[in-house]
Amino acid sequence: MSIMKAFITANITDKCLNELKKNFDVVYEPWRETGIIYFDVNELAEKLEKVDVFITEADDLKKKELFELTNLKLLVSCRGDPFNINIEEATKKNLPVLYTPLRNVDAVAELTIGFMLMLARKLQMVDRKIHSEEFEIIDFDDYVGYLNRFQGIELKGKTIGIIGLGQIGRRVASRLKAFGVNFLIFDPYAAEEIIEKVGKKVEIDYLMRNSDFITIHAIATDENDNLINKERLEMMKHTSFLINTSKGSIIDYDALKEVLEEKKIGGAALDVFPLEPIDEDNEFIGLDNVIISPHIGGDTKEVIERQSDVLLKDIDLWLNGNIPENLINPITLKENGLIKHKLGKKIARHKTEIVSLCKKLLKYGHVIGSAGNVSIRLRDNEKEIVLITPSSVCYDEMTSEDILIIDMDGKVIEGERNPSVEKKMHLRVYKERDDINAIIHAHSIYSTVLSSLNLSIPPIMEELVPYVGGEIVCAEYGEAGTEELAEGVIKALEEKNAVLLANHGNLCCGSHLEGALTVLHYVERGAKIFYLAKIIKDPTLLPEDTVDYEMEIFEIFKDSKKI
Repeated sequence: MSIMKAFITANITDKCLNELKKNFDVVYEPWRETGIIYFDVNELAEKLEKVDVFITEADDLKKKELFELTNLKLLVSCRGDPFNINIEEATKKNLPVLYTPLRNVDAVAELTIGFMLMLARKLQMVDRKIHSEEFEIIDFDDYVGYLNRFQGIELKGKTIGIIGLGQIGRRVASRLKAFGVNFLIFDPYAAEEIIEKVGKKVEIDYLMRNSDFITIHAIATDENDNLINKERLEMMKHTSFLINTSKGSIIDYDALKEVLEEKKIGGAALDVFPLEPIDEDNEFIGLDNVIISPHIGGDTKEVIERQSDVLLKDIDLWLNGNIPENLINPITLKENGLIKHKLGKKIARHKTEIVSLCKKLLKYGHVIGSAGNVSIRLRDNEKEIVLITPSSVCYDEMTSEDILIIDMDGKVIEGERNPSVEKKMHLRVYKERDDINAIIHAHSIYSTVLSSLNLSIPPIMEELVPYVGGEIVCAEYGEAGTEELAEGVIKALEEKNAVLLANHGNLCCGSHLEGALTVLHYVERGAKIFYLAKIIKDPTLLPEDTVDYEMEIFEIFKDSKKI
């Protein structure tokens, strides 16, 4: 069988390139080195002749004709949003499209905050003046003059208006919280509970009038075209600043230039423009109250490393007949019959993982004998199944053949033994929480001590909150295997990753098995510290502000499936 050919115009790490070369005949022409971005259909189609896998970042694959002229087997877009690809046409061609979500969200958030600090302290003005031929200090009056001219402001106590509370907007808010700022949020699509954790939900006009800094993190849609128009720009305080690291189409840039020239606002920082790339004729270059950068928000070494790791992992899954995690059109692989193949491979692997984890639970003292239970949920886009440990089989004797497969109603699909008596509890959690794909129920010593006293574990340690999600509540008692126990668990669990079970240990959850095990370690450590501290006196709880901040990290962990 001949080796598949891969053409790569995206920028990837040497490690990623070397790994890809093990499976593909690779042509690597990164656009940063060649200076070439393909916009012409025929030119790109010629490059893709006899190519099986195309890894792109900036090339234009929006035209229908391109998909008619090529025979790709896999298409990878190194973007958080693969807007450079016609997903509809790719799907019609039964072509899987992978992308790299969250690759640049940290980079853009950090640049945004850097812009705020520069604007607040007028650093762009200071730097330009000092590097100019006009700069000189002959006497002390000259020095005082510069001090007066470049006097800045602090972020502390200021109001930050965030337009768009998505992945980047939330990261901006999380990082800015340490500065002691207040937040106004405009995002008609963000959930109320997410906004409430950050700041106050307001209409956009209120935000424009009352913010000291306004930062834009909305996506480009017809609805958002010129969202920040002349009327809204003139609502801003004359001392306020506008930052745009999102899309150039969201602001009326002609109106923005006018208010900046007339000093109607404090200033602006712009990383994106309606027409890119910018050049030396950009009309904002001559304004001293504006910071300009040529769309460098995601231009960091770590972004390339991140996208390389993501695409390499997903391509490996695809090569082995599995469904990649970041596949934007999963129907393409379902129709290729890979779902069934994928599930078969996953089942075998996860059965082995469950048995290995059970032996770890025994080793760490979280269980003895056959106590406790473990499960994993698997999905194939058509149905869900659960792998679960059997009843009454000692962990030191358990093998992968003992692990059962059950459906979401608890019916055994595969396996000779009886599934864990706690299957109702596991299934109820999976039905209520779409983000959970692994569950561990353990009889850890300190968790069981507290649960036998019907005590919850309050937020007393900073490291506990990001992994668990706040107070670890003790669920009401219910007999093993009953609906009452399952109902009590759901009521106590809410959106967190763990609960204590009255007189019965703990239940820890994650998006994957290692995540659930990590949660278990933190829960038992927290239970031990709480127990030992309580012997002396009632422990001091974390400050509310700290808990709020740690909860934001918890949400990030959940979104990124770290746990």
